[in-house]
Amino acid sequence: MLGILMDGGWMMVPLLLCSILGLAVIIDRARAFRAAGGGHEALRKSVRMKLDEGDVNAAIDLVAGQEGPVAATLLNGLNRFVRLMGKDRAAEDAANAAVRSMEEYAPKALRPLETRLNLLVLVAAIAPLLGMTGTVTGMITSFDVMASAAGLDPGAVAGGIGEALITTAAGLLVAMPCAVCYNLFTRKIDDLSATIDTALADVMETLGEA
Repeated sequence: MLGILMDGGWMMVPLLLCSILGLAVIIDRARAFRAAGGGHEALRKSVRMKLDEGDVNAAIDLVAGQEGPVAATLLNGLNRFVRLMGKDRAAEDAANAAVRSMEEYAPKALRPLETRLNLLVLVAAIAPLLGMTGTVTGMITSFDVMASAAGLDPGAVAGGIGEALITTAAGLLVAMPCAVCYNLFTRKIDDLSATIDTALADVMETLGEA
């Protein structure tokens, strides 16, 4: 493996750094999503059931024991609703205020999951360009050897061609996992955002009629 890296020439150094950065971000984001927990849609449905029963405190207890942006957003809205109802506000007004509070809080709840995802896009974009640059420098090396040898010597130009192919392959191998993981992570965030939007409708529909 070390021999292959060395055969790729100096362009393998930034590619190696890109691979380390990409791997570090993927591991970091995977841990963040794991810490955010799962079963968010099931949690929303359970909260909806409690709200349908008119038991707001039970719904608060349910989300207070969970982790993740959906639970945090619901907890923020439900607590706001309870506080306003304690001030003798109309249920519809309190529900509207709770929904507005959730709408404002949701981006803050999702932001920790979005952190550093832009680095995956950066690595996925730069790595193939670095690989192509290595391809060009490798071919330049081959032509320089050919010019020095005053003819075509397959053995002499093999080093440059090998450098070109290695850097091209390395650039693609570094970029592909970053692009795939970025799409997986953003899909998870989109799913969470959709669940939060549905939770907003649940709160408006159930608490507005309380």
